[in-house]
Amino acid sequence: MEPRILVIGRLQSTLDVLVEEWERYGRNVIASNSRDRIKEIIETDSIDFIAIGGGLPDDEREEMAEYISMINSKISVHPIPRTEEAMGPYNFIPFLNNLAIMFKVRKAMEK
Repeated sequence: MEPRILVIGRLQSTLDVLVEEWERYGRNVIASNSRDRIKEIIETDSIDFIAIGGGLPDDEREEMAEYISMINSKISVHPIPRTEEAMGPYNFIPFLNNLAIMFKVRKAMEK
């Protein structure tokens, strides 16, 4: 079973392109850059985990993690590392794919 993943980033147009790419891998991803929409998704959708892109400044990423925790503290949040190697939207694709694989492995081990 594919995890349901919420991806948060800076530019919705970039997120839309990334979602298309993740869907090619069979990923179940929804993406937003709007706080109101993020809150709505967390409250109404069954999200397994959240990934935050590197396009947001550090202070906004921290604020977003706190915001998510106030809405639902049980959902794990994974910000992409802010290293020079990880910068750029193309690096977000394997980062999220790795998270999805690890999620599925952990679920399989629980059985």
